[in-house]
Amino acid sequence: MVESTHLAVGANIATFSKSEINIGIIPTFGGTRRLPWNSGRKAAIELILTGRVFNAEEAARLGLVNRVAPAASLLSEALALAEVLAAKPPLAVSAALAAIHRGLDASIDDGLAIEQAEFARIVSTNDAREGVAAFVEKRAAQFQGR
Repeated sequence: MVESTHLAVGANIATFSKSEINIGIIPTFGGTRRLPWNSGRKAAIELILTGRVFNAEEAARLGLVNRVAPAASLLSEALALAEVLAAKPPLAVSAALAAIHRGLDASIDDGLAIEQAEFARIVSTNDAREGVAAFVEKRAAQFQGR
């Protein structure tokens, strides 16, 4: 499931596996697509075909989790990351995610066109103007989602 999230914080004691092969089936619900996107083709093939268990540090190296935190502070680490994201301009976050996800399997030209379209959609927003003004004025931006 972790490969379908935008971001993830893993507990240092967590273990992960794509174990479907061990019961005679393959990953479903996008597991054979998302794992290669996150970890690379060869790593995904190994994990899917062996069904082996791996730890949080390896999950981080493979790009399945963004960071590893001690289990006792997992929630506070995740909330700290959420606070950072919540302070960002929501329209720009949405546009960045759209460009990343829609452009991931596109050709470079199509991916750049998707990125350009998302940029054009947000560049004239109040949040974009506020972000530039705050940068120039050396102050924290106050984004409104408009």
